[in-house]
Amino acid sequence: MHADAVGWSERRESKLTETYESWRRRAEDKAARAGAEAWRANPESSVYDAALLRRQTEELTRTREAGNAMMLVPLLREALYRHLAELADPRLYALTPLGTKHVVEAFYEEALACIAYLADPAQTGLDPEFTLAGFKRAAHIFGRSALLLSGGASLGFFHLGVVKALCEHALLPDVLSGASMGALIACGVGVRTDEELEALFEDPSVIRTDAIKRLPPRRAARERAMYDPARLEEVVLHNCGDFTFEEAHARTGRTVSISVSPTRERQKPRVLCYYTTPNVLMTSAAVASAAIPGAFPATTLRQRLPSGEVAPYMGTETWIDGSLKGDLPMRRLSRLHNVNHFIVSQANPHVAPIRRMTRRRGAPGVPSIVASSVRIQVAHQLELARDLTRRTPLYGALDVAQSLAGQPYGGDIDIHPRFRPTALLRAMSNISHAELLKHIKDGERATWPMLARVRDQTCVSRALYAAIRSLSLQTGAIS
Repeated sequence: MHADAVGWSERRESKLTETYESWRRRAEDKAARAGAEAWRANPESSVYDAALLRRQTEELTRTREAGNAMMLVPLLREALYRHLAELADPRLYALTPLGTKHVVEAFYEEALACIAYLADPAQTGLDPEFTLAGFKRAAHIFGRSALLLSGGASLGFFHLGVVKALCEHALLPDVLSGASMGALIACGVGVRTDEELEALFEDPSVIRTDAIKRLPPRRAARERAMYDPARLEEVVLHNCGDFTFEEAHARTGRTVSISVSPTRERQKPRVLCYYTTPNVLMTSAAVASAAIPGAFPATTLRQRLPSGEVAPYMGTETWIDGSLKGDLPMRRLSRLHNVNHFIVSQANPHVAPIRRMTRRRGAPGVPSIVASSVRIQVAHQLELARDLTRRTPLYGALDVAQSLAGQPYGGDIDIHPRFRPTALLRAMSNISHAELLKHIKDGERATWPMLARVRDQTCVSRALYAAIRSLSLQTGAIS
């Protein structure tokens, strides 16, 4: 074999076997060469008021150490509201992905220490039920984070690597959303406990990746679809189990939301979850969300009745690919689950490469601004064209095109795969176990540089909900 080919093969194998620890060592070496430690030690920044941040951190410490819980509550609330928005600025992680300014980290650490103190009635002397009620109010006001998994056909196995990296660092949000391929991954994650997820990632060979089976030509023409929905459902059932949304939530505590798009003009897209559709089978929701027009036929949702019998849900309606109308249903998630912080794993082939190329650390660059302007103009023109063709055969196609162009595809923290043309060519194909492992590793490697941002931007909400769970056990309340 040619020496260059051997070198390329070795580099490829190195990427597949790379661990977080080896990546971190490389990132530390790069940060040292860039002088990141001096930058982190310098408290000054144009992003926040360093003197105010340090003063409020010191005031929180003094009040907590003095044991004045009633004064600490409004002080902590004021400090969080005043600083957290500016501390989420990506420029604070521009020099190194391993962390931000030490003064910022000190503020986060003190905020968490204050929450831990206030959550312990033995230290504060406050009534546990009074404390629990206060934390529930704080959590509702503060909001929470969600992980949103986009479509992307087989490219969406990238999401598994994102989930794996977040799980290994105890950063996986309790709220998950998925559309199309993202729905299949979200359901598979949402039905598993932490221990079961750990076992899954230790042996991913149990995951079936053979959902694509061509239909005979006559049936394909009759159903206007290329692939067998029965095979898709068989694979989803194997990977996700047989649970309703309510059963899965009770089992794992995770809240899974699945986007589906309507086939009827006057129907709205739906977000299915244990609030809105508790008895709907997650398998049927995932299959509906993955029903790409032309690839799979539209499908009906199914529910489990109190008797245990399975029956159609809204049997006169059929549903298709959730990405068409709600790849990232952020507004709906905000209303349903009090989510105000979105971590997006974006693998759609028509989105991820462009967002990755235009993304810049720090303030948006010219490519990002140009891309955003073009997208807005295209969506507007498609909307005009759609409205002009409302009663023509073109309306359906233009409606889909306008939805794809007009919806948001990014969140507060975006994680994208590297653009690989070979993977793109196999997006609508069954993949091998080796390809699955590569997608998972791609997801991990894309997530590692984001872990510090995820940790910092979610630490307060995670601490609030952990306190609620602990206090609920103490008081016998249902959290």
